[in-house]
Amino acid sequence: MNYWHWILPFFLLTILIGYYLAKKVQQINSQASFKITWIIGSILFGVSLLLRSVLVIFIFYFIFFHLCYDILKWIISLFRNSKLNTWIEKIYFHGMLISLISLVFVIYGAINISNPIIKEYDIKIKTKETTDFKIGMVSDLHLGITSPKETLKQLVESANHFNVDIFILAGDIFDEYTTEEEKEMAYQSFQQIKTKYGIYFIEGNHDLLKEKTKEAYEKNKIQVLDDKIITINNQYNLIGRKDARNNKEGNQRKNLTDLISLTNPNLPIILIDHQPKDEELAEQLGVDLQLSGHTHQGQIFPLNLFLKYGYKKKNDYQKIVSSGYGVWGVKARTAGRSEMIIINLTNE
Repeated sequence: MNYWHWILPFFLLTILIGYYLAKKVQQINSQASFKITWIIGSILFGVSLLLRSVLVIFIFYFIFFHLCYDILKWIISLFRNSKLNTWIEKIYFHGMLISLISLVFVIYGAINISNPIIKEYDIKIKTKETTDFKIGMVSDLHLGITSPKETLKQLVESANHFNVDIFILAGDIFDEYTTEEEKEMAYQSFQQIKTKYGIYFIEGNHDLLKEKTKEAYEKNKIQVLDDKIITINNQYNLIGRKDARNNKEGNQRKNLTDLISLTNPNLPIILIDHQPKDEELAEQLGVDLQLSGHTHQGQIFPLNLFLKYGYKKKNDYQKIVSSGYGVWGVKARTAGRSEMIIINLTNE
């Protein structure tokens, strides 16, 4: 992924964050030099962001809760309630409360990523032919951010506990920071997942397929679905899409309408698309179940309030968006839980 176009926004953000930090520090301690604090704050934020340090999370919450405090103070000023204003300032206690809350969020976020959960869904699909079918899925592993050895061991053990019919790797299994050694470790581990009908991989926006990676997956008995359709045990149409980022990279993915036209019309359709896109079209075209990831359930509060996650049903169309098994950017998750999805499919 090319990051050169991010240099100017990164620089401007760093300067802006440093400025706001300096303003707040000076409000707390009037003796502090504004210029020196601005420089130190900008450097701290910039370096911690580049190193993907959890300090970024602390700075984020320090600023976020100060903004909330400033907005609350402004609202109170509109009502000219001096008693309430005094009470709020006492709770604020020269920024100590906000600093403490920010630290609590950092600690919670760092601990939270080490405890993924299993999220089970019981899904009914309208068909006379379908028998009970179990699907396991993980997305957004972002291998390398969390400890590869421990993460992969835990993932394989959890998957094998459920004796799934198929297991799906739904994109962003690797990213820009994953080493070749970590990739090889992943291929070896995924082979240990026991299934009746195989393991399937689709790419995500961070791990767009290269021929070398595709060959490595398939060499390790993991079938790559890059705008491909297969039939699972004469029970389901399984469609795996290229990631939507391909359209921006000049490598157009196939039209969903064209893909659907190639499926067996007598069998239900399971669509795997890393980013939860084309939902209305999928519903109109008769997709029975769409599986996606990408959003991380926000990963950092309060972003989870604005991003898609979980289960949705509209007519016969059903969709599950996973929060992902890993995290991206920094080793912290303050919104939601890392999860493996288990889907129990039955016919209505």
